[in-house]
Amino acid sequence: MHFFLLRLIAVNFVILSFCYALASTEIKNTNQIPKMVTVSLLLDWKPNTNHIGFYVAKAKGFYKENGIELKILNPTQTTSTALVGMNRADFGVSYANNLIYARNSKIPVKAIAGIVSVDTSCFVWRKSLNVKSLKQLEGKRYGGWGSPEENATLNFIMQKNGADFSKIKMLTTGVQDFLPATLKNVDFTWEYKGWNILAAQLNKVEVETYCPSEHFAEFNKPSPLIITSDKLIKDNPKLVHLFMQATKKGFEYSINNPIDAANEMLNLLPELDAKLVKESVKYLAPLYKGKNINWGYLDFKKFEVYSQWMKKVDLIKNIPLPNEYLSNDFIN
Repeated sequence: MHFFLLRLIAVNFVILSFCYALASTEIKNTNQIPKMVTVSLLLDWKPNTNHIGFYVAKAKGFYKENGIELKILNPTQTTSTALVGMNRADFGVSYANNLIYARNSKIPVKAIAGIVSVDTSCFVWRKSLNVKSLKQLEGKRYGGWGSPEENATLNFIMQKNGADFSKIKMLTTGVQDFLPATLKNVDFTWEYKGWNILAAQLNKVEVETYCPSEHFAEFNKPSPLIITSDKLIKDNPKLVHLFMQATKKGFEYSINNPIDAANEMLNLLPELDAKLVKESVKYLAPLYKGKNINWGYLDFKKFEVYSQWMKKVDLIKNIPLPNEYLSNDFIN
């Protein structure tokens, strides 16, 4: 998946915050769960193995066992973070930067689990480009979304590697697939190891990568995240708990039974590339939980380090307190 389809420029949150007061949630102000309640989950991108636990839990009836009929929604041009914060969806898949942007814009959303214990996003280019270091990316074409975080991240890692960010040709390309894009339009992009990078490798295309989280503590954090609104947590913590317990079972099943989990997902989404899904789950299975005792655990310190970096590079004005936008209360 292209990394920055998952991102929203901070200014969008400022605009959306004006709409927040007008929003309303479908879940009533109650701690009582009826026999079956419809709950919405808004994805960040088209279905992929970051979402497998949701599909496994749905296929195996884990949600229904907890009185939940899960409705999985495809993303829109507005990020899930903003829509969940406005109570237009009950839960969503999001990212640390979007969450911190939201808090800076007074949008009350909170992460309640990390889907993958580490950030597996990497800058990637074809091996045929003959680039062996970041210094050699000078003069090359980067294809992305033109967001402030792309610029800040590239500038940061280039400086740390003795390279000049200003010499990169930054192109705003929007939605693109790595393989066709790097044939003619751009030289390198920002992708996830377990999806588009893996897809390239399965297509026998040799690639080189530079993964920021493997080099700098600033980027070493869970990604993506499951989020919900402060309002739902306050009004109906029982529902949040039931949703998360079913979701946790789905991801734990995927960790222990990756091929079976892949097949469950493919049964629901037969249009997906079966080989990619199976190989992706095998790659991600040990990373979903990682070294944590529990799947979904959010290490507040890692988010503090990341938010401090965002402040240092002028992506945000204020550093929110971790307990304002993070919670481990629902994964135990």
